[in-house]
Amino acid sequence: MDSNDLQRLAGHLEKYGLQVTVDDSVMRLNATNPLNSRLTEEILTKGDQYVTGFDYAIGEHGHEQAGAERIARMLAVGTPATAAPTGPANRLPAEARR
Repeated sequence: MDSNDLQRLAGHLEKYGLQVTVDDSVMRLNATNPLNSRLTEEILTKGDQYVTGFDYAIGEHGHEQAGAERIARMLAVGTPATAAPTGPANRLPAEARR
């Protein structure tokens, strides 16, 4: 595993809206829920595994997207961030406004 793999994991985490910092020199990243900075997780590499700071295996090399999904769940983030819907589908029907 190299820093490109860690960067790939970071990219997947950012799609969930998490704030991510990467330290390539020690093969570590920190992911934080921007809505609550106490929801943060340190992720390290150990062989072909991604592990938390408490040595809990959370993902493996080559499966960064699945690992990011697990990390996002731990940090109370559901689905990848997307733009808010706009247009008629985002509006209440006229009868619901009364």
